[in-house]
This record gives sequence, C-alpha cells and structure tokens, in this order.
Amino acid sequence: MASAAVRAGGAACWFVAPGAEEPDGDPVPAAVAQARPVRVRRDDAARLRALVAAVEEHGPVPVPESAAARFAELTGVRRAVARLVVAGLVGRGHRDEDRALAGRAPYRATAMTAVAYEELRARLGCAGQRAVLAAALPEDPAALWRPGGVDAAAERMAGVWRELLGTLPAVHDEAADALETDLGLGEVWARRLADGYAAAADTTVEAADWEPAATPYGIGVGVRAVPPAGLELPYGTPVGLDLADIASALVWAWTDRPVGDPAVAGAMDVYERLRAELARPELLLALPGGRVQDTSARIAERFGPESLPVAMGDREEEGPAPVTAYDSGALVVCAPGGASFLRPAAVADPEVWRRVREVTDLAEELDRVAPLLAGGGLERMMIRARSGPVPAGAYEADPRRSCPELVTRVAAELGVGADAAALYLQVATLATPTDRNVRRWNGWTAKRHKEVRAELLASGAVMEAKRARAGRTVFLPGEWTELKAPNLPLETVKLASHQVRPLWSTSIRAPFGRVLPTAPLHEMFAQAWQRRSAGGS
Repeated sequence: MASAAVRAGGAACWFVAPGAEEPDGDPVPAAVAQARPVRVRRDDAARLRALVAAVEEHGPVPVPESAAARFAELTGVRRAVARLVVAGLVGRGHRDEDRALAGRAPYRATAMTAVAYEELRARLGCAGQRAVLAAALPEDPAALWRPGGVDAAAERMAGVWRELLGTLPAVHDEAADALETDLGLGEVWARRLADGYAAAADTTVEAADWEPAATPYGIGVGVRAVPPAGLELPYGTPVGLDLADIASALVWAWTDRPVGDPAVAGAMDVYERLRAELARPELLLALPGGRVQDTSARIAERFGPESLPVAMGDREEEGPAPVTAYDSGALVVCAPGGASFLRPAAVADPEVWRRVREVTDLAEELDRVAPLLAGGGLERMMIRARSGPVPAGAYEADPRRSCPELVTRVAAELGVGADAAALYLQVATLATPTDRNVRRWNGWTAKRHKEVRAELLASGAVMEAKRARAGRTVFLPGEWTELKAPNLPLETVKLASHQVRPLWSTSIRAPFGRVLPTAPLHEMFAQAWQRRSAGGS
C-alpha cells in the first residue's frame, strides 16, 4: 500500500493521504513539494485494537525475570539493563528521575549501570527505540499473555538490538556490582577481567607520549599524556591509560575473588596490558608527594644535563621556561621545586632501582610505586594466582587456605583454635575485615562467626568496640584512623603495610585507587604476625 505523508503549510502538522499508486489515489507529492512518500507494508490498526482488548481482559503484561535473563544472554547487557528494556525501555523525561527510577525495584540498576542504560538509549535514538519496542508485539497480541509469550518477545527485541548496537559477551552481574561498590569501576572492567583487555572498550585514547606540564593555577608541575599527533579529540576525552584503575582491578581480582572465579578469568591478559604500558620508554609516572629538596644548581648537577621541555599551556610566555625538567633516565626532576617523575621502563634492572631508591627525598613515593613495577607485589600476586596452592572456590583472604602453617603457629601462640587464629590474622592484616567480608571469605554462618569471635576475644589479642563505618566490632588495640568514604576507617598500624598516606581532604595517597593489599595476602599475613611478634600491635 503506497501513501504520502504530507505536512500542511509551514506548521509541523502532518496528515496522510492515499498515494498515486492506489486506485483512488491523488498525486499529492506532485502538488506539495514537502510531501514524503511512505510505504505501509501492513495495516496495524487491527493489531492495536487487539492489544487494547487484551489489556482490558488480562491487565498489564507480566514481565518475568526469565525474559530479562534471555535478553541479557542474547545481547550481553547487564541484567538490570535487560529488565529496563524488556519492561518497555523504561524511562522518564528528566535525567535524575530516570536514574532514580532505574535504581529502584524491580530494575535495581547500580548508579553506573543507570548511566550506561541512559547512554545505550541515546545510541539507539528515537527510531531505534521504536524498532526495539515494535519487535516485542507479536502478530497476535494476545500471545504476550500466554506461557513463554514475553520470553519470545524478549528474543525478538534482542534481535533488533543486536542489529542496531551489536552484541557483547555476557557479563558477571554480581562481580560487576562488587567491582563498582568496592573500587568505583564500571562494567568495562568487569568485562575485561572476565574476557581479557580487548573484551570491552571505552573512550580512552592511547597516549603517544608523556611530558612534564604546568599544573593549573600555577601550583607546580605534573605529567601529562600526549595524544597522537593530528588527532582532534572531543573535549574531556581521556588520554592515556589509568594505571591505578588497571592495577586496582587486578589486585581486587587476585585478593578478593575466589580462586578460579570465571569472573576474573581474563585477569592475566589485563596484567599483560599493564606490563606493556609500564615497559613503554616514554611513560612517566608522577611522584606527587616526593620532591627533591635541593637547589636548582644542585638538581641540575645531580640529574642533568639532559632535559625535557615543560609544557606551560596557558601560562606560556616569551623567554626561557620558568621550570627545567632534568632527565637522568630513570628519574626526571624539575628545578626549581624538585617535582619528580619516574620512568618505569628504566628501573627494570634491580641495580638501577636500588640506586634510584637511594634518593631519600623520594623514598616514600617510590615505595608507593614499587608494587606496580617488575618484581613488585602485583607481579607476585599474578604468579601466586597462576600457580598458588589455594583450591578453586576458596579465597586467598582465608589464612586457613593461603597459609595454613602460619595459622597453626598463631593458634599455638594465642592458645585458640584454627578458626580464631585465622580471624586474628584477618583483623591484624586486612584493611576491610568487615563481618560480611569475613563470612564470605571463610564460608561462615553468622552463628559460627559469633562463636569464633568470642573465642578470639577471650585470648586478649583483640578488643571489642563500636566504631562508625567499620562494619565490624573486633579490632586490634592501638590507634585508629578515620579515612573518608569511599575508604573504610582502619587501624593506624595498617597504613604502612598498605602504603597509604591520608591527606587533609577526603583523598589519600596510595598505590591504587583504594586501600588495597600491596603484596600477596599470604605474605601480608606473615608480616602482620611478625610485627606482633616483634612487639607491635
């Protein structure tokens, strides 16, 4: 059936008239220059009347979880996104209302998932959204109320979705939610940890180079990733990989997930991507808390004569640059001021690293970078994950599995059973031994946890207290540090082992984005016990 959609005059008011190809048709397109030919392939009026009748008879269409599961399986979207799509591409006109609605039952989207859903709808556009919704309606609308009717609709919707947006590998929803909660990382990292670095992409552009650059408002010198020459990027496009994000995701995968978890099966590939980035000779890492305390002349003598240009940006003026960055290979040090940067590729040799580490003004910041470098804590975690003794399904965070010999020694020393000894090591070592985490790591019920906690308290090795945001009631004796959210507060003695320095604001200086282990957990358990044996907490 041919027809012509015609706009009346200059107003956006449309009507439909029969086309010239129809028996009683008028050559409207010839008479109205703005007419647009439309071919109507079937008459949906009867189907729409049947749909209204079915709703009046049966009520709203029930949307089972199986339909969302099927849509997620076929498209690779998060289950919460699938619920929103199958329920009718749910949304409101206002962004904040839209996100709040997505977070409520029955959709239960996390904050980042709600934003991702919003972006997917934008990619579909109005026409794409209509196409996905139209696919849901069967030839006989009443079929939606029959067994399997909504599941079949979800499959049809998924087919159109895949044509318009493509398909992703299935994502592990629980792991993705935990990754967002624990580290503030979005689903791209859940996909990469599960299926390898190339399994998901974001808007980040790989850096061609790095350079010392003046920081905003004239407060110092930092390091800036340089995009490839000639590439015009939209404002706000991130340039250069966020190494802290990559490393944080890997530490989480190898210390907080069960051994053999398919949700982190691609972690080795992600690690190789990190190693490749650290091996790039152009890469410079800022040492933000470390400054070489020396005169400009002495800095030039110690780290020159080679130098790098310092990008001054909006502060660039005629004449010599007010800052010179002296390049000694492993270290780049600016004068005046002593702001410093490390070239990781230049310290792969342990002897070179030893000499760099002797620059005592930078010792704390170099130690903070060390877990990422060759031979550092992250590499040892990788080796442990590849060949460790912990059985599949168990956790490195459970000392009974990761270091049973140490648990035996601790139990004998404290005069408690193995479970209580394991709990002591977790409280003494880990940054987040919350009740919920301990039960997850150890496989305990709340009742068993209570029994073990009472046994450990009776030994006098720990104390009981109520502390805000701690998520537990058992602590090491000694000082307490109130870190701001998203990090949890913890015993002050643990700051050194986690290489954390609290700052005056809500942030911290740490090797990773959050307070995370800096070495394999069996090593950290042993260090914590050694600290106690030496007279510490």
